[in-house]
This record gives sequence, structure tokens and C-alpha cells, in this order.
Amino acid sequence: MRKTPILLMAAALPMAVNAANTEFSYGGYVKLDAMVSEYSEGEIAAGSAGRDFYVPSTIPTSPDGVNGDSVTNFDMHAKTSRFNFKTVTDLENGHKISTFVELDFMLAPGGNEVVSNSYNPRLRHAFIKTGNWTFGQTWSTFMNVGALPETADFLGVSDGTVFNRQPQIRYTMGDFQFSLENPETTTPGVNDDSTIPDVVARYNLKSGKHAFTIAAIGRQLATYTADDASTPADEEVDESTLGFGISISGKIQLGQDDLKFAVNKGAIGRYVGLSAARDAVLSDGDLEATDVTAAFIGYRHFWNDKVRSTIAYSMLDADYDVDNVGDTESSSSVRVNLMYSPVKKLTYGVELSQATHKLDTDAEGDMTRVHFTTKYAF
Repeated sequence: MRKTPILLMAAALPMAVNAANTEFSYGGYVKLDAMVSEYSEGEIAAGSAGRDFYVPSTIPTSPDGVNGDSVTNFDMHAKTSRFNFKTVTDLENGHKISTFVELDFMLAPGGNEVVSNSYNPRLRHAFIKTGNWTFGQTWSTFMNVGALPETADFLGVSDGTVFNRQPQIRYTMGDFQFSLENPETTTPGVNDDSTIPDVVARYNLKSGKHAFTIAAIGRQLATYTADDASTPADEEVDESTLGFGISISGKIQLGQDDLKFAVNKGAIGRYVGLSAARDAVLSDGDLEATDVTAAFIGYRHFWNDKVRSTIAYSMLDADYDVDNVGDTESSSSVRVNLMYSPVKKLTYGVELSQATHKLDTDAEGDMTRVHFTTKYAF
């Protein structure tokens, strides 16, 4: 019986030696989500991300004047559960270097609901911080995580918020941040061909308990597809254009309550609405950036120190340079919830949401969802 502690100590000794100047920590949460969803124009396909959380572009639509079949689904999963691992190391020159890696199980293949509901881990964050520099994958500098309202849904205000994680190099100088980030262009029928990174500049402002952020982005939108001689209608496409966008977001503290908001505008297609709108379309052989407007507002009221509610509205509108692209033209959603935390890190919640999705062909569809959740953070 005495051998077990000795063996464990012996096994841990190399790590203790190697980690003499390194502090290790871990965290995350376990979360269960259960949803009853009614779709006005047919159901979302099984396995789609829209069955797990609110993804505006996945709501089924029917052409104007055509009534689809209303369908109701019940879904339950624990995919948003996550864990992370962090290190902080004291270097010989007196500086510190930290690393952070986080995984969850969303959007991952390798499982189904037939027997085991097993799903592969998915990389969320993986970055290094040293001094003023950040290298690796994390939230886009264009995104203000602190402005997101509290929702039972994984994201909630999906229509109106910037939501993006990607590889980047970021420099922070006080309240200013500058970054070079991984480029990508979403266009119909052609491939991304960007040759320069997305460039983001951001300024964070605090005033008492209030916090605001303004961010600007510059992007090269580029596409390429080779000429296919076997198909006469196919011609080589090699086009690019520049796009710019701006985001203003923040949190206003109202006693114990808070008001969170964001307004986003410009050539920001894939950055908002979970890439509901195309970044650009081909018009007379030229690549034209899509002008997207997206916004949300959410108000949270504390009924007491354990019970609170959020009511939130979000919207997205895309203006394409050509007609009948067959992509998302607009979406909007409204939601209200009740969240109860008997202890600090345990939360039970229920949320009612209603959303509308419309294509630029005038096809439209609605979704109504009741969402139950239980979450424990550690």
C-alpha cells in the first residue's frame, strides 16, 4: 500500500524539475443544453450546427408565397463543455512567457447520437504571450468578447456580433492593439486567394465601470479559379479588391444591471453573423465587396444576487452588388432568459428566442426555440 505514493512521487519528479519556474493551471466548464425548436419552413438537417446553437443562415426558408411544413425538433447535447490549460514561466532575463490552450467538442466530426454521442475535441485557442506580443490562435482583435450579453445559447446574439477566432500576431500598447490576422474570403463558386493578412487596429476605453471599444479592419478580398477547358462556360477568375470595416461596442453599467451593445459596418461578411453573408460577389467579372451592417443590444437585470434576466435583440443586413445571389440578405433574433445561480459557479437557465432568416431571393423562414441549460465552471 505504501508503494503507490512513492511511485506517484517518482513519476511526478521529472515534471517538478522541468517546471521549477513554471506555474500550471487549468479551467473550463461542463454544460448541458436541451432545446425544443420549431421551424416554419422545414427542419434543419441532423448534424447541422444550427441544431446545437443559433446559426442564422441554417434556418430553412421557402420562396415568397410558398408555405413550407412546420417542424418541431428536440435536441440535447454537452458539446459546449470545454477545458483549458495555462502555463506562466519566469524566464532567466526576468520576463515572463505564458501559453494557453483550450478545447471543446463543438462542430467536430467523429460521433453521432445513435449509441455513444462521442465527439472529437476541437481546438479553440492556442497562443503564446510574451511582453506586449501575442502569437497564435485566439479571438480576433476585431471582436470585443466583453460586450457579449449573457445567454443560454452558445452565442445568442449571433446575427449582430463579430465572432471570430483565428491565428494572428498581435501587439498591445496600453489601450491600443494592432494585429495581423489570417485572411479568408468567402465568395460563391471560387477559392480564397488572399496574399496579405487582415489588418486590425483597436482602442479600448474605460470610464468608471463603463467600457467601450472601437476597432477598424482592412482586408484584401481575393478569389481565384483556374480555367476549365472542358466546360466552355467556365472562365478563369483571378480578382481582388480591398475592404474596410468598423466596430463600436461596449458595456454600460447601470447600478447592478448592465447594457451591452455593438454596431458593425463594412466589408465584414465572414466576421459577423457566423459568416451568414458572403464577403464578396463577382459582378461583370469584377469582385465587389458585400456591405454588411450588423448590430445587437442586450440588457441584463438582476432580480437578486442569484437570479437575473437578459433581453437581447440582434440583426444583420447584407447588401450585395448583384441580385439573386441566393445567400442571406437579412436575419434578426430576439431572446429573453432567466438565469439562476444557487452558488457562484453553477448556473441553471431557460431562454425563449425567435428568429427570422431571409435570402436575397425573398425566400424566408422563422424559428422559435426554448432552450434549457445547466453549467458548472471550474
